Amino acid sequence: MKIKYVFTDGTVSEVEVDEEYGRLHLEAERKIENDNRRWRYHVKASLDNCDYEGEWFQDPNPTPHEQMLIDTEYAESEKKVQEFKKTLTDIQLKRLEMLEQGVTQREIADREGVNLNAVQKSIEQIRKKYRTFFDK
Repeated sequence: MKIKYVFTDGTVSEVEVDEEYGRLHLEAERKIENDNRRWRYHVKASLDNCDYEGEWFQDPNPTPHEQMLIDTEYAESEKKVQEFKKTLTDIQLKRLEMLEQGVTQREIADREGVNLNAVQKSIEQIRKKYRTFFDK
């Protein structure tokens, strides 16, 4: 008796075996197919038809190379921000730091005892300096 094997790459191989082994092999194949059919019937979601690729299966963590690039970009941008802060006056720097902490413009004016318009103009000057510094 000949048993035919079909491999995943499409190649076919036939093997000559004894009658008894061939009968056992065919019986085992039939049982496996019956078990698979029963499994597909009772299980609502089959894993056979799942696509194991795509965004859902990707590792959310960056690779070491990606992490190095992220760290380098962060360090460069942080250095540039520090250079920008050196261009500000002491009052502008103080107000910018308060804004970064979540303090409103009205609270800054109240703390410093100045008019709200003065704080708003100062912050607008910071924004203009920021645009010109980072547009280079």
